[in-house]
Amino acid sequence: MNTKTKESKFLDAINKYAEQQKAQITQEIEDYKNTKIEQATQQGLQDAYDLIRADIAQRKAVIVNELAKKELALRNGLFRERQALADKVFDEAKEKLLAFTQSEEYSEFLRRSLEEIKAHCGTAQCVISIAPCDEEKRSLIESVIPDAQITADNHILIGGIKANCPTLGILMDDTLDARLEEQREWFIENCGMKVV
Repeated sequence: MNTKTKESKFLDAINKYAEQQKAQITQEIEDYKNTKIEQATQQGLQDAYDLIRADIAQRKAVIVNELAKKELALRNGLFRERQALADKVFDEAKEKLLAFTQSEEYSEFLRRSLEEIKAHCGTAQCVISIAPCDEEKRSLIESVIPDAQITADNHILIGGIKANCPTLGILMDDTLDARLEEQREWFIENCGMKVV
């Protein structure tokens, strides 16, 4: 074989090896580039997902806050309506009780109340408190409990009697005011108009 052929074969072998190395390096660069692009794409998608999730969470928090405010406003409105209805019912009841204090049945009511006080206090000295508008009932009180000390109590607005027997430690409140207030508490608990 001549030298030229050898050189040619040697150059062909070097060129072939160089082409293989070039192809291998090109492939490695392409693989590296694709890997980096894939990683960047994944990172971009993750960042976008995180931003979207944060935005959704923020919007959800705003909506929940707005709903809570609206719910509170509705509850307050319902509470005011319930209170207004209860006030109306009890204003009407108060008017009926005031009308009752002008009837003959009221004197009988007071007599029964006095009899109960007398049953509990016996002959012990009692202070009987009445509404200022019940001053004309003094004789009725004296007929049932002759030795009672009778005072007008400005806190009794409708009528009825309070009795205080300090020696026995007995305090009785049989006023229509107290009875009405007890009914208010019962009404609110049992009327079925709960604000939940």
